[in-house]
Amino acid sequence: MVLVVFIHSYIETTTNNTLMSEAIAFLQYFISQGVARVAVPIFFTISGYLYFLSYQNTTNDYIIKTKKRLKTLVLPYLLMSFFIVLCYTFILDPLFGHYINKSINIFHNSITDTLKVIFIDPLPYQLWFLRDLILLILLAPFIHYLFKFLKVYFIFILVLLWLPITSFSFYIFSNEAILLQKRKGNVYYLITLVWLLALTIKSIVNIKLGINNEISDILLKISIIMGGISIWSLYDICIKSETPSKILFTLSSYSFFIYLIHEPLLLSTFKKISNVIIRKNELFLPFFYFFNAIITIILCIIIAKGLQKYTPKLYSIITGGR
Repeated sequence: MVLVVFIHSYIETTTNNTLMSEAIAFLQYFISQGVARVAVPIFFTISGYLYFLSYQNTTNDYIIKTKKRLKTLVLPYLLMSFFIVLCYTFILDPLFGHYINKSINIFHNSITDTLKVIFIDPLPYQLWFLRDLILLILLAPFIHYLFKFLKVYFIFILVLLWLPITSFSFYIFSNEAILLQKRKGNVYYLITLVWLLALTIKSIVNIKLGINNEISDILLKISIIMGGISIWSLYDICIKSETPSKILFTLSSYSFFIYLIHEPLLLSTFKKISNVIIRKNELFLPFFYFFNAIITIILCIIIAKGLQKYTPKLYSIITGGR
């Protein structure tokens, strides 16, 4: 989830065509709109693999798996979505009403709009991942039959439709034989080099043309596919020990909680504060780009440890028993 935090740590800035300005923009594009963008597709792939690993395609198995996901996915999604709405309504709006969108306050919203914000379009925008994952789980029998009858042709159809970076296609592209195969050899180093080259070209294009253009879109799709292969392969090649390092283990144990709470209250607040300084001198931007992400992760872990110590039951409910 560290990569997800860096996706959101991107700080909007105006490129004024100076070498320093373009270098700063390149740094952010390369990480937030490049390297980090492989995170979500990898999470979808792992989620799909874990779901279908023991999938029996029976009504009883479907019900059991769906009930389990109610606790691990649906409950955290609804709790965090509702909690943030309450924070905006009863804390942020009364204190900082001039600086936030009034429509976020449930008292200024219709019941329909409020329900939409809680269930469909949550204020913690990172929850779209859980929302889509929940939908995919509900569609599991349909996905299973698509693979059963179309097999590998289904993947070809998705590729032809330029859908390999969507949540749906990465969720279903979770073949056990592919994911568990140990990767070794120079070909994966070559793929990694090509991936980094594609990200470099894409970042330069972003500087010149912005993020939303056809060339960047194509390069993004290529880089996500190659990046997923690279990271998965390099993990197999570089991580020799079966026991992860203490730092990696700590981050992984709190990764879901970091994902849930890093936005919009923590990271966005740090970005707003740092923007005051960056407007006066953009040379501070690289520092705050990394500082905001790192301090957010640290604060999330501190909050998690506090909840575990004083209200372990609440922490367990928030994180779906993780």
